[in-house]
Amino acid sequence: MRILIAIDHSKDSKFVISLLQKMKWPPGSTLIILHVTTLDDEMSGESLSRLQKKKLDDLRNPPLPVHAEFRRLEKQFASETLQVQSIVVNGVPGQEILSLIQKKKIDLVVLGSRGLSRMSGLLLGSVSEWVLNDAPCSVLIGRPTARKTKASSNFKVLLATDGSDDSWKAVEFLKEVVRVPADSTVMLLHVKRKHMYETDQFVDRAGKSQAEFTKLAKNLCRDKGAVGVSLLKDTRNTLASLPLNINERIASGHEAPEILKTARQQKVDLVLMGSKGLTGLRRLLMGSVAKSVSQHAPCSVLVVRSRKKG
Repeated sequence: MRILIAIDHSKDSKFVISLLQKMKWPPGSTLIILHVTTLDDEMSGESLSRLQKKKLDDLRNPPLPVHAEFRRLEKQFASETLQVQSIVVNGVPGQEILSLIQKKKIDLVVLGSRGLSRMSGLLLGSVSEWVLNDAPCSVLIGRPTARKTKASSNFKVLLATDGSDDSWKAVEFLKEVVRVPADSTVMLLHVKRKHMYETDQFVDRAGKSQAEFTKLAKNLCRDKGAVGVSLLKDTRNTLASLPLNINERIASGHEAPEILKTARQQKVDLVLMGSKGLTGLRRLLMGSVAKSVSQHAPCSVLVVRSRKKG
């Protein structure tokens, strides 16, 4: 697996680094650390003409603080199962990240929800959205949570599933690729879209037998409740080999608000979901769900998609 992490000196970027430390990657994986030097990073009273002349030298010789940080991170992440390399480029962050994804055939790109910039702050604030929209691979957007956790604390994941191909890829991603710490808690969430005249409701599996949970779900969502229960059961069985604490929830409402509501209530560290939902109009609707969740979630968001060819 090939992972790309884009870093700067922002708080979110430092958090992303700590987030990756909690995860275990498949043997033989490669981690590429990228820093994009922007124009305003270099502007310290120098004229544009001088900056233009020194641009090539900057690309060949990264600033000493960046160089030292890269050496530290390479030692921190390198292991028998994970190779690490670092790259510095000069340009527009979103454009350079997307270009490197194509060149290096990246499977997962990792970046903070917001970058750090004096002159182009508004532009950098949209980098994560730009990459999420255009990247041909899975995207992990790191965002610190309000919950204070230690390295050994229970890690909480919210896995949103609707039975689509991409949501099953998210399940496999959790099982085979991003292996979170043992004894982490995973909340499986299935949302049945409600009619306008219905109120938002949910039912949790916690403390209930399978029969009780099925009955409550059918009362909540009628026939679709049984379908949701079956989907969550299949998902739980798929993850059964992992040392995880699994909870289940079925909600009647709208996808993005219910995902965000559950993320806040459960105080999760990571929301995991597929990039696209069901086919037809629902595919368009679910395509916007990932964008909405990534923008408003109180935690990190991992959107899983198969890498597009070409």
